[in-house]
Amino acid sequence: MKSSAELQNLLNEHIKDFLPDNDFKDVLLYSLIPAGKLFRPKLVHALAHDLGQLTQNHFYLASSLEVHHTYTLIHDDLPAMDNDDYRRGKLSSHKKFNEFKAILAGDALLNISFGLLSSIEHKSLNTLLKLYSEYTGAKGLILGQVLDLENSIHSIESILEIHTLKTARLIQLALEGSYLLTDSQIDQKIISNLGLAIGISFQLLDDLSELTEDINDHELKINPFINLNSKSLFTILNKNLDTIQQTLDEYNLNESSKIMNEYFFKMSKIIQDGEKEIQKRIQGFLFSNLKL
Repeated sequence: MKSSAELQNLLNEHIKDFLPDNDFKDVLLYSLIPAGKLFRPKLVHALAHDLGQLTQNHFYLASSLEVHHTYTLIHDDLPAMDNDDYRRGKLSSHKKFNEFKAILAGDALLNISFGLLSSIEHKSLNTLLKLYSEYTGAKGLILGQVLDLENSIHSIESILEIHTLKTARLIQLALEGSYLLTDSQIDQKIISNLGLAIGISFQLLDDLSELTEDINDHELKINPFINLNSKSLFTILNKNLDTIQQTLDEYNLNESSKIMNEYFFKMSKIIQDGEKEIQKRIQGFLFSNLKL
C-alpha cells in the first residue's frame, strides 16, 4: 500500500505532462496540490491490494479520480453553485484567482482526469471508460449536483438520491474501477453495493458532523438531519454501516477495512466530541446509537 505522501508524488508525476507552460499551471495546481484526504485513491489501491493485483493501472486510475474530484470541488465553490470562499483551509480557487480562471481550471482538470486513463493498458479499459462516463456524467455525479442546487431535498428518498449521485457514484467508481483492472471472480454487484453503502454513509456522516460547528442559515435549511426525519436517517446510516462491515469481513478485504476504520475513527471523534452541539439541533441524539 502507498502512503498519502507516495500517492501525492504519483499524482504530481502523472499530471506534469498535461500542464501548460504558463501561469495557468499555477491555477490548476492550487486546488489539486497538496491533495485532500485522498480517500478515493486509497480505496482504489486498497481494493486492488485485497484482490491481489495492485498494478500500475491502478495508480493511473487513482490519480484520475483525485483530479476529477478536485474539478468538482472547484466548480462547487463557485458563486453560481455553493458560493464557498474557502476550501481545505485556504481561499477557494475563484477567490484566489477569479471566476473565469476557476471555471476553466475545473474544465481542464475534468479533461485531464480522462487523459490519465489513456495510460491504462487492460482488457477492461473500454468497460471502465463507459462506467466512468456514466457515473460522473449527466446521469450520475452531475445530475446529483443539479438536484442539490435545485434544493430538491424534500424527502428521505430525495436526499438519498442526491447523496447516491453526487457522492456515492465517485466512490463506487473507485471500487468498481479498481475491481475491473483485476481478474477477481467476486461479483461486481457486490463491489458496487459496497461503494454505494460507503458513499451514503460518507455523506450522511458529513451532514451530521456539520452540526457540531456553527453553520449559516442556508446550511441549516438544507441539512437533512434537521429538516427530515432524523430517526429514519440514523436507521439508514446504521444499515449502511452494517453493510460495509459485513462485506469487508465476508470477502476478507483487509486493506479496504483499514481505510474505512481510519475514516470512521476520525468521524466518530468529531461527532462524539460535538455531541452536545448536535443535541441542541436534534432532540434525543445519542452518539452511542451510531454503529461507528
